[in-house]
Amino acid sequence: MALVFEAERQRMEEIYKLTSILLENKENSIEELLKLACKILDSDLGIICLVREQEYHIKYIYNELPTKIDANKIYALEDSFCNETLKENKLFTINDVSKSKFKNSISHTHFNLQSYIGIPIKFDNTDLGTINFSSAKPRLNGFSNSDIDLMMYLNQWISHHLSRNYYKENIKQQNAELEKKNKKLEAIMEENNQLMQILVHDLKSPLSNIKMLSYLFQDFAQNPESEELLAIFNKSLEYVFHLIEQMETLNSVENFPLNNYIESFDLSTFVKENVKDFTSSGESKSIKINYDFIGEKSIVKTDMNFLKRILHNLISNAIKFSPFEKEIFISLIAQTNEFEIRIKDEGPGIGIEEQSKLFGKFTKLKNKPTNAESSSGLGLFIVKELLKSLKGEVSFESEVGKGSTFIIRIPQEI
Repeated sequence: MALVFEAERQRMEEIYKLTSILLENKENSIEELLKLACKILDSDLGIICLVREQEYHIKYIYNELPTKIDANKIYALEDSFCNETLKENKLFTINDVSKSKFKNSISHTHFNLQSYIGIPIKFDNTDLGTINFSSAKPRLNGFSNSDIDLMMYLNQWISHHLSRNYYKENIKQQNAELEKKNKKLEAIMEENNQLMQILVHDLKSPLSNIKMLSYLFQDFAQNPESEELLAIFNKSLEYVFHLIEQMETLNSVENFPLNNYIESFDLSTFVKENVKDFTSSGESKSIKINYDFIGEKSIVKTDMNFLKRILHNLISNAIKFSPFEKEIFISLIAQTNEFEIRIKDEGPGIGIEEQSKLFGKFTKLKNKPTNAESSSGLGLFIVKELLKSLKGEVSFESEVGKGSTFIIRIPQEI
């Protein structure tokens, strides 16, 4: 018992050190972060990699393995466990490589890696990679929920950190271009946009740390009252993250060319998974969300991340403005060269006098969310702008007292 307590105490100390690094948010903090994370996860190797054209590029590394790994070498993605992580598109673990289908992989035979945990990272809408940790010994008891939570928040912080660096470099380039111009007004406007981008990204890191600590504090909630307060706190924090994400998307839409990351996937499965994300939100208002696919094949080639943002904004709005104990109907219809997604609610509908300003920026209509939910007024504007990048379009049908239906159409292939 004493040994278990001592191990837990040491783990909490390492988490405290790691949190301190996250709070400082220094430019050179990632190497130290990987070192501490390796210690907490009992791993020998920590890597942040980027993937380009099936090539595995090491961006940051901490290595305690006997075998040296050349950080400057470009590896084949198919030779890494990260290949499977990106295929799964979610956190992926291997407890004992020697007893898995990966026992003949180069990662195992050459580097003697026996266990692995990794999660995809994506930033600035184009760069894709993973943060992953491996060990020369198998994970006999598997990875704990605490290990998985840690990976989730490391992923969030690192994605924000890399995005922030990307925007800072982008800002440097823009400033260099501005120096060649002699237009004072344009320079002032650009500077304001740059400041907004940095503020949005700088907010993410401390908020991610607060969120991480709130999950750690859940273990200390001993009664229903404290659990309820934590739930209210986390709900408010989730809204702040949503608002920051909307502002970040707005900045990207207005100030940067939107670069699509085109991939092929099953659209019906994708929509169904996104609908599941709103199960708890719907249940909190006794709203039933129905989904139906009409057609035979639903393979699409488009930007999955953009489409997810579009769906989340539309489904979120449908729930926000629907009264309790109603239904939402989501249907996917496969047509000749395009797909149509319809999201129908049983809300109050939109008056004719307000319909013309529906997709405007920061638009607030007379209708209010029915459970004190917050609304930024940016959701539909972002939907319209992102759909332009997907060569799609959005329309709606609405009648006061009979609800609204939002219809998005996207080509089967961009």
